[in-house]
Amino acid sequence: MAQHQRKNQTLLSGALILVASTIIVKLISAIYKIPITNYIGGIGMGYYTTAYKIYLPIWSISMAGLPIAVSKLISENMALGKYNNVKSIFKVSLRAFIVTGTAGTLLLAAVAYPYVKYVARAPEALPVILCIAPAILICCVMSAYRGYYEGMRNMVPTAISQITESLVKLVFGLGLTYLAIRYCDSHAITKPEVRYPIEASAAILGVTLGTLGSQIYLWIKLKKDGFGFTEEELFLAPKADSNKEILRTLISLAIPIVMTSLIANVATLIDAATVQNRLAVAVANGESIIRQMYPMIPKGTEKLNVYLYGCFDVDETLRNMVPQITLTLGVSSLPALAQYWAVNDRKNIRISIESVLRICMLISLPAGVGMAVLAQPILNLLYGTSQPDIPFMCKDILVIFGVTLFFYALSSPVTTLLQAIGKAKIPAISFGIACAVKIVLNYVLVGMPQFNIKGAAYSTVACYAISVCVNLFYLFKFTKVKFDFVSIVIKPVTASVICGVAAWGCFRLLSSFGSLPEKITTLIAIVAAVIAYTIMLLLLKALSKEDVLMLPAGEKIAKVLEKFHVLG
Repeated sequence: MAQHQRKNQTLLSGALILVASTIIVKLISAIYKIPITNYIGGIGMGYYTTAYKIYLPIWSISMAGLPIAVSKLISENMALGKYNNVKSIFKVSLRAFIVTGTAGTLLLAAVAYPYVKYVARAPEALPVILCIAPAILICCVMSAYRGYYEGMRNMVPTAISQITESLVKLVFGLGLTYLAIRYCDSHAITKPEVRYPIEASAAILGVTLGTLGSQIYLWIKLKKDGFGFTEEELFLAPKADSNKEILRTLISLAIPIVMTSLIANVATLIDAATVQNRLAVAVANGESIIRQMYPMIPKGTEKLNVYLYGCFDVDETLRNMVPQITLTLGVSSLPALAQYWAVNDRKNIRISIESVLRICMLISLPAGVGMAVLAQPILNLLYGTSQPDIPFMCKDILVIFGVTLFFYALSSPVTTLLQAIGKAKIPAISFGIACAVKIVLNYVLVGMPQFNIKGAAYSTVACYAISVCVNLFYLFKFTKVKFDFVSIVIKPVTASVICGVAAWGCFRLLSSFGSLPEKITTLIAIVAAVIAYTIMLLLLKALSKEDVLMLPAGEKIAKVLEKFHVLG
């Protein structure tokens, strides 16, 4: 069969593209959020957040399953040369997404009034929710396109669409909010229950328009470039399966993934409720014990349980940074592994799995160790000026999460690897069991005054540890890939320990001189840790040649590194 030459992105190059887009999106989001908050103030942001909180779970349920199923099916059919099937999968999935997106939008519109009246107790937020409701439909349609391109192992359209979405949200969100403020001023609208919902609706309409802008880009992209097959390839390829058969396959693949999403959303709600409830019990039974543990709690703090719960969330941004990066490894690895699995390419199956696990460990272990040994200096750097009590309150929690960060970093990629080989039920079951353990531990530990909010950290670690260990066991069982303990664990751990020693030693040494501000000392210690870690990686030959070849310009980099004999 004559084949048109298509250049697929390697696993790591695709991941790097998504990492870059994620960083850009985060920066744009920060630029958007600060002025929006200044524009509409605390009350307006309250209405905005109320709408977003009810939007997210419905959005995630509407979106769950199908994008991954589309990516997996398309990558498998590409590997088998079933190009007519690829076109049919996209068209069937697009129609399925329109149905689920419409259902999600209607569901959000239907629950909006009872939610704002009886749950949020902010009926003025109703128009704000209605302004974001269409975004569910648009996002669902958009995901059919993203799933298609990801299945084709082309992450660039997804990356560009994410950046486009953020830029349109920034421009229209800020612009419409400014116009809404001008409108309210010119019409002398001063009643808070009228003015703030108008401004919040304008701000959140930017989110909806952002999704629309992203979808328009993807539509133009596919319209302009087509599906990427020659007429000869389509003519010689096997006839496409029936639409019913494709839909049945999509649904069968999506159901366990949807179940995982449902479990995660329900568990998050139960987790938040149990932690807050048991914190109240801990404070009621041992407030004096807790205050002795944390003498830096500001005087006059009455709702101690609320304060402690707020401290738990402070570390969330730090502990989520690395998992957000390794998440892209999962997205990029799914179509690659699915292709290799479809044609039983044992060598590339092994290389893909080992590379994903090794890169996850090489990223997460030093980051986690650095967070643990420099917990208080890092928190001082971020919050010490405005909230001097926060570094003391949160350092122990950050140490706990830092030491075990690799569990969070592995969680999403390992789940995706199982989904790629058609074993999506395993992550759903393992995560369900892990969440049940977490809730039990919340009830026991958080309610004990001597643990209080640290109990929530321990239960979270236990949850991810159970889920990851179970998933890894079955991943190696079904793929029959031998776990390379030295390259995946020993070498990254050794390099990370040296990294931690360098960070701690440099910080202590510079602090002893007392001539530099702590913030500068912390930054220098972080740089020293990065240098020490890089040197150790090379000395230990922690990177394999296969890892480097997956990078952009990998062959050139590999040749240089081979000259110095630093590749494993």
